[in-house]
Amino acid sequence: MRKIVDTLTGDLFATVPQAHPMTPGAWRFRGEIAHVMGEAIKTCSKDRYQIAADMSRLLGREVSVNTLDKYTSEASEDHIPNLETAIAFDAATEQMALANLFVSKLGCRVLPGKESLLVELVRLDQMRADITKQEKAIKRVLGESHD
Repeated sequence: MRKIVDTLTGDLFATVPQAHPMTPGAWRFRGEIAHVMGEAIKTCSKDRYQIAADMSRLLGREVSVNTLDKYTSEASEDHIPNLETAIAFDAATEQMALANLFVSKLGCRVLPGKESLLVELVRLDQMRADITKQEKAIKRVLGESHD
């Protein structure tokens, strides 16, 4: 008998988020932050000047292209965007690059808008199934075999 190999599905559990190890010194992500920001800029339809201008407008303070370049340079150890700046960057690039990096380190995923509602529906369906199982178990104990 010939085994059929599924090359389309992939490993369903390969993408389950895992929290970053809690070892001393393992939480220095400066290089990753720079890389993620650089990739987000490359895939963004806007240029660096427009991204910096949009961030400046959102933050109500100047964010220069030079500052943006330092954020994306893995050699600029002292230029790490604070959380407020990271949020503005994701908004300006119309991506969730830094948000995804942040939550991935905690073993989570970002679910935007309606996706989060779909997950909530699945959770409620599971709760409903669990309640139905509990009701049946209680009825069995009480001697009522109602389905």
